[in-house]
Amino acid sequence: MFRKARKNVEDDERARDVAELRADIDQLKAEVAHTHGERKAKLQARIDKLNAKLQAKLDQAKQRAEQIKSETEAKVNALQNKAEKTQGEIKATFDARVKRIRDDHEESQKKLKHLLAGQLTAAAARLEK
Repeated sequence: MFRKARKNVEDDERARDVAELRADIDQLKAEVAHTHGERKAKLQARIDKLNAKLQAKLDQAKQRAEQIKSETEAKVNALQNKAEKTQGEIKATFDARVKRIRDDHEESQKKLKHLLAGQLTAAAARLEK
């Protein structure tokens, strides 16, 4: 059995959801281009609804990133305080944990930035059309 950190699973799930929403939006836009009248209006309404859902997912990702940042800072501060009171091998263990926590946080932030950058790129492409 493989185990993953909860935030990694959440990041992957969020990225998958965003990718699915973007694909659905792109497909509907292609249909809108070849449709007229009432059907076009219905498709546009679905696109607007999916765009709102996509924006909500991105907002949730930002909020979760802020929450993780706060949690990470609290963990790092607590470990650093403990490390200051210890010596030798135990201090090295605390320092290693601090480094691992910071590295995990940086990786999570990179995923979020990549997710948001993709959204900005897609928005820019829509504006060019």
